[in-house]
Amino acid sequence: MPAKFESSTGFESIKMAELVFDTQNPLNCPLCLNLLKNPVTTTCGHSFCMDCIKGCWDQDASLRRAYSCPTCRTTFNQRPAPSKSTVLAEIVEGLNQAVPAGPGDVKCDVCKIRKLKAIKSCLVCLASYCQTHIRPHYESEAFKKHKLVNASPNLQQQICSQHNKALEIYCYNDWKCICVVCMGDQHSGHKTVSAADEMAKKQKELKIQNRDFTQKITHIVKKVEAFRKAVDSHKRFAQAAVEHSDRIFTELISSIQKRRTEVRQLIRAQEKREIGQINDHIQKLEQEISNLQNENDKLKLILHTEDHIHFFQNYSSQSGVYLCTTSPRDVNYLLTFENVDKSVSELKNQLDKVCEEHMDKISKKGEVTLSRTIQTFTSM
Repeated sequence: MPAKFESSTGFESIKMAELVFDTQNPLNCPLCLNLLKNPVTTTCGHSFCMDCIKGCWDQDASLRRAYSCPTCRTTFNQRPAPSKSTVLAEIVEGLNQAVPAGPGDVKCDVCKIRKLKAIKSCLVCLASYCQTHIRPHYESEAFKKHKLVNASPNLQQQICSQHNKALEIYCYNDWKCICVVCMGDQHSGHKTVSAADEMAKKQKELKIQNRDFTQKITHIVKKVEAFRKAVDSHKRFAQAAVEHSDRIFTELISSIQKRRTEVRQLIRAQEKREIGQINDHIQKLEQEISNLQNENDKLKLILHTEDHIHFFQNYSSQSGVYLCTTSPRDVNYLLTFENVDKSVSELKNQLDKVCEEHMDKISKKGEVTLSRTIQTFTSM
C-alpha cells in the first residue's frame, strides 16, 4: 500500500520502534547493549548512555591512554564533553512508555521484535497498530479515508468474505451487515442504511432500555433494602416480645405456684382441723367407754353377790343411774374436698380458655402486621 509520510520524524520513530531489542539497533548503547539511557553524542557522531561513556573514559584516564570512541576508535587530544541528544531522548522516552502486548491483547501487526499493544485496527489495511505505528493514519492524507475501529482480534469478521470489503452497510430485509458490493448484488432492492447510523439508532434505543432497566433495578434494590430493614426491625421487636412474654409467663407461673401453695395450705389446715376435732371426740368417747366399763364392773360384782344383806347394801350405793357426759355423733366417712377440686378445675378451664383467646388474638395481630408490612413495601 503506497503511503507518503508527512513527518520524517514519525517515519523514523516507526522504523526505530521495530528495532528496539535488536542488537544492531542504533537506539541500543554499543557498550551495555541496552536501550539508551540519558543518551549523549560524541563529536564523531556516535551515541552512548551517559554513564557508559563516562565509565569508559574514566578507565582510559586511569590507564593513562588517549580518549577514544568505543565505536569508531577516533582519538581525542583531551577528554570530550559529549552533548545530550534531545531527539534520541524523546524517542527513547516514547518507547519506554509503549505498552507491550499482554495475554488477551491485540498485537500490533507492524512491530517485529517486541509486539506492542494495538490501540486501533484499520478495516482497509486489515491490520492493527500500536500507538506509534498508527500515527501515519492520522498524519498522512493517504490514510485519511481509511476506516479505523478499536483494536479487534477478529478483523475478518468485519470484512465481507465474498467481496473482501468492509461490512459498513446494514440490510433491514436480512437483518445483517453487508458491503457496498453486496448492495448491487444479492441485496439489490433491499432497504439498506449505513451500519454506523443504524448502530447509533439502535444504541439510542438500548440506552433507553438501559435507563429503564437501571431505574427498575434501583427501585427493586430500594425495596430489597426496605425489606432487609423490615427483617431487622421484626427481629428486634420479636426479641423484645419474646422477652416480655417470658417475663409475663414467669410472673404468671410464679403467681399460680403461689396460689397452689395457698390452696395446699388451706386443704392441709382444713384436714388438720377436721382430724383434730375427730381425735378429740374419739378421746372423749374412749374416756366415756372407760367410765362405763368401771360402772359395769361394779354392777357385775353386785350381780354375783349371794348374800342378800350385802346385795342391798351395795345396791343402794349403785342405785343412781350413770349419765353419759358425751353424746355420740355420726361418723362422716366422706371427708372430701370436692368443692376445692371443682374450684381448681374451673380455674384451670378458665385459664385455658383465656390463654386460647389471647393466643388467637396474638396470632391474628401477628398475621395482620406481617400482611400490612408486605403491602406497604410492595406498594412502594
